[in-house]
Amino acid sequence: MKKFYVTTPIFYPSGKPHLGHAFSALYASLLAEYKRLLGYDVYFATGTDEHGQKIEETAKSKNITPQELVDNNSDVFKKLWNKMGIRYDYFIRTTNSCHKKAVQETFDFLLKKGFIYLGNWRGLYCISCEENYTENSAIKKDSEFFCEHGHKLVSKNEESYFLKIKSFNEWIINMLSNNKDFIYPHNRSKELINNFLSDGKLEDLSITRTTFEWGIKTLVNSKHVIYVWLDALLNYITLLGYKSDDDSNFKKYWISDDCEKVHLIGKEITRFHCIYWPIILKMLDLPLPNKIISHGWIITNTGKMSKSLGNVIDPTDIIDNYGKDAFRYFLAKEISIKDDSVYSDDKFITTFNTDLANNYGNLINRTIGMLKKYNNNIVPKYNGPITYNDFLIVKTQNEFLSKAKELIDDLNIKDLIDLICDFENKINNYIEQSKPWDFLKNNMKQNLDSFLSILVNLIRTTIAFLKPILIDATELAIQQLNFDKEILLIDSLKDFSKVDNITVNEAKPIFVRISQ
Repeated sequence: MKKFYVTTPIFYPSGKPHLGHAFSALYASLLAEYKRLLGYDVYFATGTDEHGQKIEETAKSKNITPQELVDNNSDVFKKLWNKMGIRYDYFIRTTNSCHKKAVQETFDFLLKKGFIYLGNWRGLYCISCEENYTENSAIKKDSEFFCEHGHKLVSKNEESYFLKIKSFNEWIINMLSNNKDFIYPHNRSKELINNFLSDGKLEDLSITRTTFEWGIKTLVNSKHVIYVWLDALLNYITLLGYKSDDDSNFKKYWISDDCEKVHLIGKEITRFHCIYWPIILKMLDLPLPNKIISHGWIITNTGKMSKSLGNVIDPTDIIDNYGKDAFRYFLAKEISIKDDSVYSDDKFITTFNTDLANNYGNLINRTIGMLKKYNNNIVPKYNGPITYNDFLIVKTQNEFLSKAKELIDDLNIKDLIDLICDFENKINNYIEQSKPWDFLKNNMKQNLDSFLSILVNLIRTTIAFLKPILIDATELAIQQLNFDKEILLIDSLKDFSKVDNITVNEAKPIFVRISQ
């Protein structure tokens, strides 16, 4: 059995999750669900990144301990994932004792191997982004410095341990240049090389702090807290049991050559995952991930979401208003991986009405209605295609199955949904061109039976491939069509006899159009 390991970024729980967090978690979970659909052994992990100065300062402002803050906010993320219908195999929290121990031991290992040294770090630091800047890389306004996201930078001058990444400058350039599929979209590799690596730009990385307490302390020097990015990046292997008593999952999903390893991240943290993380793994003599998917931001018609502009969208509000299926479908279909995407209520409602109410829901309702009208609610026995339209749509289904599997293998969920929408349009076209009402009127029983049997199987294929996205709707469709869940297995879809003689139930609207 092929294996697939996929992760979200671990989210920073200094505040409530937003639409971008929801998209990252959903897309990674859909990669997992679609791979499961094809029979893969899948391990899907998500979690929260709970250390750092920002957490410490936020907790202080709320007059609670950092641990209380991350306990509360980590739970908020879990509740949202549950509300969205996201199922994961592991939820890591970097405050877990097993993760702390593994990070400390990894630090000691790298120190002993000569990849870490003690020095002094001077520069500008963004507390919000947990990122170092020089005066040349920062934005200067009125004698003060800011990061690219507009956060004010603070000056730092402190003792620090450094990771010797500078000597890997050429190696990482070659890896990114020669491994075109390592980052998606592909243009991110060129951006990284031009902005951070060309002309020997890479500098050794400061990986400890002494000016705050909330973090994992080094065993060699207790006044040093391990920098959040070394701490956070290691989560992808510590959650699998790296440096623990039970490392079976680590061997199965990371070391194994037959496991595809994929990280899903937001584009703002591409540098950390595509430069620092591969170098750390190289130092540890461990395999690299197969692919890192770096998605764009979700913005509104007024621009990037921010609290100061008052345009932040709470995912919970959308789910409460329209349901989790509609929310999941919209994010999966309308939010781009390559580019920034605009969210608006109007766009959401248009997608809902067009794709879910008019196409998916109406097709199921229409099919059950024809079975009731033409064959006493019973799916006729399949005896093969008869008309030209029958032969054409069966060929179309086979082509769809082949292309859909290819898109899942390529981790391309958005194009998969577009393919499904196109397939639904062809089913509607098949109904209009076949004209089953004429079969009935002209007493062409064999033609009508062939049409109804094929139609139910086409609907079965649509339900099967939207099942990972539409959780509640799939259950409703199964109930109304009286399907056994086994007949939604991908390998069974070419066998049209699976639905022979099923008696369908009463049709009820699965998605009701929203008035605009």
